[in-house]
Formats: sequence, structure tokens, C-alpha cells
Amino acid sequence: MARGLSRLPFAKKVAKSSYARLMFLFKRKKYPFWAKYDIASFGPNGMESFSGYYDKSPISHDGYVLCHLSGYSTRQKPDAKAPVTVAVFAPGETEKPLLQIPTCAYNWQQGARVHWLNNQLFIFNDFDQFKQKFISRVFSKSTMQEVRHFDYPVQDSFGTDYFLSINYRRLITLRPDYGYRNLQPLSKKELADKQNDGIWKVDYVSGKKRLLYSFANICDTQHKEEFDAAIHKVNHLIISPSGKQFIFLHRYYVGKKRFDRLLLSGAEGEQLKVLADYGMVSHCFWADKKTVLAYLRDQNGKDAYCLIDTITGSFVHFADGALDMHGDGHPHVNGELFITDTYPDKARMQHLLLCNLETGKVEELGEFFHGFDYNGETRCDLHPRFSPDGKRIFFDSVFDGTRKLYIMELKS
Repeated sequence: MARGLSRLPFAKKVAKSSYARLMFLFKRKKYPFWAKYDIASFGPNGMESFSGYYDKSPISHDGYVLCHLSGYSTRQKPDAKAPVTVAVFAPGETEKPLLQIPTCAYNWQQGARVHWLNNQLFIFNDFDQFKQKFISRVFSKSTMQEVRHFDYPVQDSFGTDYFLSINYRRLITLRPDYGYRNLQPLSKKELADKQNDGIWKVDYVSGKKRLLYSFANICDTQHKEEFDAAIHKVNHLIISPSGKQFIFLHRYYVGKKRFDRLLLSGAEGEQLKVLADYGMVSHCFWADKKTVLAYLRDQNGKDAYCLIDTITGSFVHFADGALDMHGDGHPHVNGELFITDTYPDKARMQHLLLCNLETGKVEELGEFFHGFDYNGETRCDLHPRFSPDGKRIFFDSVFDGTRKLYIMELKS
């Protein structure tokens, strides 16, 4: 039904909401959550907390945790006049942060893209009121001071070598879930500009930046006639473990219908290659230096978790479809394991799933209630992430009626 209504976004939204509420009347469970292992939340009383997107672990190798704190209700849409804070928690501490830094450039899905560059440094996005532009700031946890800032916002980084940047004004115009509300949306003329917008690369040491790919470059890669009149965006850039490549989603709109492509590029802007172009690509993660795990539509029109060999372009369904019944999720890989989640089921429960890439085993670690008060831009996906040692899992949830970042300690 959802696929059939893809050309009518508003009708699709109403149909899905009505169906979900009807099913909930019959399927509702008597408990707000169940977890196989103990969980604990982050943040002081009266504050909501969340980590951000599933591609970045919030914990450093030496145990310090990054997250966002908000005294502003996350049931409401983000407001540039109501900043959140980037918080640092010491190892073992979950209530009192060591450091809080306000930022006005955020959303509920990805926060300010805060993440560790190494054990000492972390980076996040902010808005420069004087320059009227988005920037990124680098802080040191040892000095508790800002050590650098850049005139471009970060999307993903490779340590202190380089980072990639995109236009968050384009995102607020086309997909507010991932944009920032500090500036006006782009005009139709600006949206149509394919030459001066796209993906930037910023050298960390020198600060030099260049437009690595314009939308014109991206559209020239396996060009289609409908590209010429379409509106384009890129999102979800993820650098490979080696730092030599990255993947990204190219999304374009023909009328109100959206189409997705998954592309691969060398870090220097060479060898741009289409990995998937079958209408839908959702969430991806590097399984190893040459393999991408993705939930997408394959060449046979099937929506599933697939492992893509970036050298040969071949697709292999994970465990012969062992996760197909759960639908889309947010996979985070650590060695031979990956953790993923589900969207709310008919009982409004989100499931946390531990999967083994080698054996195909799928183990449920918990289920968490997601109420109707959080929806659309304010929804709360679990966005699960491993710690670097694979012994802990972090996830966001609203099962107790407020948004919180949780930690689950795995047992061997």
C-alpha cells in the first residue's frame, strides 16, 4: 500500500497513520519495554537526551560518551531559537556531564552530527550568527576548550585527515528531518542550480575546501533524461573504514515522487560509481573495507538487507532473507556482528536485533514502545550503535514518554 501511494505523499501519510492507530487498538501490549540485558539512560532529571544517527558510536575508545541534551520538548519540531547542548559524560557517569556546549544547528534525527575524531577531539555543527552560515567546531575533552572551527558543516569525517560537507539548507528545503532551521529554505532557482552545490571535501590540517562533486557531476554518472527536470539532493555520506572511499545517497524528485541511488566514490573525487539504482535505498553501513550492508530495493524489486560487493557490484541477501519480516532498519556493524532496529510494529513496539553476518543468526535484545506523540520529524528511531569494543549498545527511545539515550551492557 505504501509503495502504491508513493506518488501521493499526503495520502500515504494519512493512510499509514490511520492504519497504525486502528491496529494499535487490537495489538497494544501491557508493558512499555522489554530488554534482555540491563539498560540505563543518560542525562540529568528534567532533560531529554539523544545521541543522533546510527552511523556514529557516541563512546570514545577510553569510555567518554557524547550526546545531546534538551530542555525543550522533543515532541515539538526543532527551533533555532531553542538550542540543545552537546554534552560529554565521563566513563561510568550517566547523569552529570563534564561539559555542555550549546548549538543551534540540530535536528532530532541526527542532532548536530557530533562525533569523535579521536580519543581527544570531537566535532559538531553550529550556526555562526555573525556570518549567517553553518560551521563546524572541534573541541578537546582534555582542555574542555574549542581548538578549531571550519566555515563548512560536517557530514562525515575521517579522523583529523578530512571531512565531507553538504548543504543543510537544501535538506531543510527538501527533507526537514535532516536539515537545520537557522536560514530560509532555498528558492526554486537555488534548488535548480546543479553547478554550485553538491559535496565538499575539507582538509582538516590546512582547512582548504573544494567542491568534490557538483550535482551536475553526479547527474552525469549514468545519466537519465528525468534528471534534467528533477530536483536533487545528497545525504547520508559514510566514509569507508580505510578512508579511501565513501558512499552516499543521491535522491531526486520527479514531481512529488522520490527516487534513490546509492553511489560510491574515491576520497579524492575519482571513480564515481552507481552501486544501486532500483528506486529505493534506505540505510547503509560499511561491513568491511569493500562491502556495504544496506536496506534497499534490489534488481528484482525486492526490499531487503543486502550485502553489496563494491568491487564486483554483486548483491547477496543477508541470511537468505532472515530479516525480511522486520522491514527497514538502521544497521551498525562491529566485526562479524551488526545491530539493527525496526520501525514501530502494530503494537507500536520497536525491536532491537543483534545479527551475525557469518552465521545469519538473529537475536532479539528488546522491544520498546513508541507512542503517537512522536511522529514525522519528531519520531524517535532507535538508531542503535555498538561501542568500539562491541560490549555495549547505545540507542535512543521514547518508551517512557520522553526521549532518552540508553546504554545496554551485553554479556558474553
